Amino acid sequence: MSRFRRGFWLFPLFQIPLMLLGVCLLLATLFWLLGWGRPNVAVVITLDLSASTYNNQSQLFKAPNTIIAEEITAVKSYIEQNSKYLNEPNKIQVLGFADNTVFLTNSFSSERQNIETELNQSLKDPRLINKVGGNTNLNRAISEGIKLLSTVQDRCRELLVVTDGQAEVSQTTISQATTQNVKINAVVVGESAPQLQEAVSQTGGLYSLSRQGDLQSLFIKKFFPRFNSNLKWIILWLGAAWIFLMWVLTLPLDQWIFQGLMKLPMNLSGKLALGNAFFWSATTPLIIWQLWKTFGSPFFSSC
Repeated sequence: MSRFRRGFWLFPLFQIPLMLLGVCLLLATLFWLLGWGRPNVAVVITLDLSASTYNNQSQLFKAPNTIIAEEITAVKSYIEQNSKYLNEPNKIQVLGFADNTVFLTNSFSSERQNIETELNQSLKDPRLINKVGGNTNLNRAISEGIKLLSTVQDRCRELLVVTDGQAEVSQTTISQATTQNVKINAVVVGESAPQLQEAVSQTGGLYSLSRQGDLQSLFIKKFFPRFNSNLKWIILWLGAAWIFLMWVLTLPLDQWIFQGLMKLPMNLSGKLALGNAFFWSATTPLIIWQLWKTFGSPFFSSC
């Protein structure tokens, strides 16, 4: 590069990347604040109603300070978040399971009032405790949730399972979820459940251990944001902003750092400044691609 006879801020090599940097930062901010690019989601929430969730005492079924009561509170918190913060709310259906799996809401709905009304009616049914039984058939519950989600089109399919014990999850069920593009997500209250954790891992879901008392927080602070995240878009715009920032810095690096502080020859300083910009222009897309492998790509799938 030749020596500067005027300020580097007057050169197109500085001005154009600076404008593009501003556009990318603006887009990243708008996507973050306005929630642009969030996926449309269908969620089946499957609650453990087995005897251990009410201390094996039938008179404590749905009683305060039991796991089952906490599950119900967590679901209602998710429904509230869903109605308040999303322009396109999740379609939600709630199941309960023990020996058997029962519908706690009749169908998928995004209307808070409908979901809560159906849920409350099901929970008031005095026959509910007998309908579900007392043991834990987690595999059947997961399979039922997958079947329901497979009927939903044009939405990401998320199955959220809450349980307090270890139970078998067959490879057939996991394969069924993978085939139907259903992500199995799980909250285990108590000790880890290795088979369930493996099912979550194979389907790309989220697995979390919980203590009693933490379910509501997990639902609204971990699972709700994860299901409705537009982070993949924010990663894209911030990655592009980083590339343009490196080009914005090309002339300052050349003039101030390499020639000014390090006293390097003009040709060498110019090559180093351009090399830095080209390096990050090539490396940043690779970093973004690796992040997209974790969070998903906004171009190939919204889920």
